[in-house]
Amino acid sequence: MMPHPTNAVLVGKKKTASYVMAVLRMFTQEGLEEVVVKARGANVYKAVEVATRVVGTLESVKVENVKVGSERLKDKNGAVRRVSSIEVSLRKQKY
Repeated sequence: MMPHPTNAVLVGKKKTASYVMAVLRMFTQEGLEEVVVKARGANVYKAVEVATRVVGTLESVKVENVKVGSERLKDKNGAVRRVSSIEVSLRKQKY
């Protein structure tokens, strides 16, 4: 298995479980200390769900930081619109 090129998981249209598994794999098999779950627009709720499930699954992982904001994006028609964004930083705690 190839290691993930970054420590970020970009949440999109896949099922929530796919992203949960990706984050768990990054912590357990790849040995990362921090993973950032990112999403924009309609997928913000899914990023929160992913982070919540990971923290509930791995006792050693805690939410370290949450950044919320908005970004300007061009839609298919070229119009610029603002969409909400979120970044949830999860960190493995050392005992």
